[in-house]
Amino acid sequence: MITSSSAQASVVPAPRSDAHPELDELQARLRAAEERVANLERALLSSRRIGVAIGILMCSRRLTDEQAIAALVAESQRRNVKVRELAETLILTGTLDDPPNPGPRGRR
Repeated sequence: MITSSSAQASVVPAPRSDAHPELDELQARLRAAEERVANLERALLSSRRIGVAIGILMCSRRLTDEQAIAALVAESQRRNVKVRELAETLILTGTLDDPPNPGPRGRR
């Protein structure tokens, strides 16, 4: 026959203090993994877009891949913008040429 005290002992959950640090650690590891996945996805997208921009330069200027990369990096440094941002501009405009200066507004 089972006594009431032994039955209660088998269904009483472990003290929260024992499980809580492990749960906190697992949740922290999960958050870190999710953040890493998001960063890798952004990096992959940036890399693809930079590759498209390099391809545009290769075709439009008849450059090798190394020359196109060098041109993109040099222009990025000259403009003081990130390569991925310049790549997006190149994809949208088809050129690395500076946009035309609209001049002062409001004067005719």
